[in-house]
Amino acid sequence: MIIAVTYDPDNKEVFQHFEETRFFKLYNIEKNVIIDSSVASTDGQGHCALAGILRRIGVNAVICGDIEDNALVTLAQLGIRVFDGVYGSCDEAAEQFAKGNLDCCESTANCDMEEARLA
Repeated sequence: MIIAVTYDPDNKEVFQHFEETRFFKLYNIEKNVIIDSSVASTDGQGHCALAGILRRIGVNAVICGDIEDNALVTLAQLGIRVFDGVYGSCDEAAEQFAKGNLDCCESTANCDMEEARLA
């Protein structure tokens, strides 16, 4: 499974605006363990193009801060699960996701959004 976390390289934290992210930190997860990670540039693309980038990479889930409804719909149509409202360390968020401990609302277009917290 590949997950993408919106990435701020300055502080290594979850970037809070999906549509404006310049980087994704990608994590390859097998059997609840992160096997490897890498950083991918978005080349300044907007949310529709970001969805295409994630699809080409083979991403299964996205962890981010804030995300607009139209981006949620686009990602859902591509079969990419979205966990939003996450903040703090990208590595910690990915680790908690891998272990099944990321306590957040899995977004859908009709989800009652709540701020996510790392368990």
